[in-house]
Amino acid sequence: MKNYHKILYFLLIVVVIFQLSACKNNQKKPVPQKKSNTTQKMSTPKELTKIENDTETIIKECQKLQESQKSETDKSSVSTLAPKGKQLSTSKNQQEGKSTGQEGNKQKQQKESPEKKSWSTIDKTVKDIHTNWNVLSPIAAKAGASADLLNNVSTAINTLTTKSTNKLLNDTMIAANNVYKYIPEIENYFKTTSPPDIKKLRFYNRDIEFNSATEKWDIATKDINELKAIWKVLRVKLPKDAKNASDKFDTGLSELEKAVQAKDNTITKIKSNVLESDIKSLEKASVSKK
Repeated sequence: MKNYHKILYFLLIVVVIFQLSACKNNQKKPVPQKKSNTTQKMSTPKELTKIENDTETIIKECQKLQESQKSETDKSSVSTLAPKGKQLSTSKNQQEGKSTGQEGNKQKQQKESPEKKSWSTIDKTVKDIHTNWNVLSPIAAKAGASADLLNNVSTAINTLTTKSTNKLLNDTMIAANNVYKYIPEIENYFKTTSPPDIKKLRFYNRDIEFNSATEKWDIATKDINELKAIWKVLRVKLPKDAKNASDKFDTGLSELEKAVQAKDNTITKIKSNVLESDIKSLEKASVSKK
């Protein structure tokens, strides 16, 4: 009987020791923490949006200057082809109104010419880009942007400054677009409402238009290939709602490629403008509805 009690006590002690050991092991096991599938990104900084808008402003002002120059050239051609009698009559009218013209010139001198006004706008906008970049650069670095990317943006902005200061019209447009090129690169580190790669399509499309104007067809051809490569990856990522816009872009890209292959800068400009409309449609169709 005594042996029976001893065995019973021994078994109870073993059970208690086993339970205590199990409890300690459970306490030592770390509680697994849920990991988020996606890293939370900051909202797009307002400075990045301002730089994007500023590049658009510069390009539009340059296009206005181009149209103005073309208009002046056309007027000059018409004047040269005008009948002699008409030219003499015009000259006589100019002499009769000389005094009135002198007064008008004084008033015109007081007003800034459209060309000067456009370049003033461009100069001011370039300075704004520098200011906003100085604020954005450390924010982008903190978000994960590499030193190489930040240096490339700085170089592009400095090139734009040089071209605009020297009033090189087409070069200024290309330089402004080259700053725009890095907008989607930086956007990748922030939350966006639509895929940043759509803006890459815009960059290459405009680069084709601007370089074809000076018949740099080697650059335009490379840009076409870049467009096709980006579009191949981007298209499968777009929502179903963007199908119509995607089909339009497919057609527009094919038409632009034909124009570049034909080395026709007039048709290339038209096809590039059409493709820009298709890109805007893509942006609207791909806006996140979350």
